[in-house]
Amino acid sequence: MVEAVSPVVRGRRLAAALRGLRLASGRTIEEVAVHLECSAAKISRIENGLVNVRIQDARELLDLYGVQSADREDLLDLVRQAKGRGWWHPYADLMADGFDRVIGFEAEATTIRMLDARLIPGLLQTRQYATALMSSRRDVSAATIERLVRLRMERQSVLHRADAPWFHLLLDEAALRRRIGPPSVMRHQYSRLIDEAGTAALTLQVLPLTAEPHQAPGYSFTIFGFGDPADPEVVFEERLEGTSFEESVETVGRYRVAFEHAASCALDPAASLDFLAEIAEGCR
Repeated sequence: MVEAVSPVVRGRRLAAALRGLRLASGRTIEEVAVHLECSAAKISRIENGLVNVRIQDARELLDLYGVQSADREDLLDLVRQAKGRGWWHPYADLMADGFDRVIGFEAEATTIRMLDARLIPGLLQTRQYATALMSSRRDVSAATIERLVRLRMERQSVLHRADAPWFHLLLDEAALRRRIGPPSVMRHQYSRLIDEAGTAALTLQVLPLTAEPHQAPGYSFTIFGFGDPADPEVVFEERLEGTSFEESVETVGRYRVAFEHAASCALDPAASLDFLAEIAEGCR
């Protein structure tokens, strides 16, 4: 079972805290770098969560910023948690750059809002669908494909734990009708979607091809939300050669507006289930 504590989220929280402490102290990145006898680039990477912080560096930073008592111990605990290995570490060699952050966000998210115009999302794919999809790749071995499928299946346990995130999925009709594998694979996949949509954890809305235009036509993205105010929302977009993340309040806000507008154009959950059942019935 996937743990609900993520070193990725802890590292992001630590980076934001250290950046906030530096700004509150009135020091520049260059001044902090001189104190630690390192490059300004290293401090920048630390504050952007791109590298783990050594415990000794963290202590020196907290000394410099005058952080004492309980706050100090809480931050040092974050340093230790951020250096941990997530359950996905054995698959690190398979992941595109940055995708470990996606899995880390999934592991601790309390809300997942996703708009997908291309495929059934990985968190809801059946093993057969995932295997048929990944078997189209010509750059990896059959053994690697099996490991990729296994990773995808293990990711899905996040939706079935006791404190599962609320998953709001806007799924374009094109993604439902795109044939991946033989009809038997698609029938099984439709059945899985219908079953999952019957649970409290998933709100599924279909965007039919006849829907009114919305603000993000043709785009796919995910907005992760977290239970702790210290962890603001983050947007993820997957690309052919890696991943893209947006974290500024203004940019995330624009994605939220686009998502809500798309949701208003989609079928409601009950109508979406009926629509999905019709597609499944016609899959021969």
